[in-house]
Amino acid sequence: MAGIVFLLILLTSCAAQRPGMAGVWEIQEEDRTYEARLDEKGNGPYTWKEGRIQTTEFADRVWKGTWHQTGNDREGEFELLLSEDGQQAEGVWWYTRVGENKDIPAQAYGGDYLWLRRPPNSAEEK
Repeated sequence: MAGIVFLLILLTSCAAQRPGMAGVWEIQEEDRTYEARLDEKGNGPYTWKEGRIQTTEFADRVWKGTWHQTGNDREGEFELLLSEDGQQAEGVWWYTRVGENKDIPAQAYGGDYLWLRRPPNSAEEK
């Protein structure tokens, strides 16, 4: 019984320490930098090509999701590793669809990401 209680305390503590994904993120790719404004669940718009991020999974600092850009009719997926302090994430993105072309091999075309969490500078970002 004591082991179960310890495990529950440990799991509760780890969940409480998990940094939320809400806020403004600067997203850096090889040839561009843009901004995403995400809610606590890691969903929200970004400024490149009318984009939108949708988080599908978060476990052990591994952050997975999808992206969609209405500005150029493309979508794909991403996988990031969130830093222990929750202030940055590194990973990759790839296409799953470009226009009518849905026949894209998984993770074949894409690039690297670096996400940096911007400190809140207004009540709107908190």
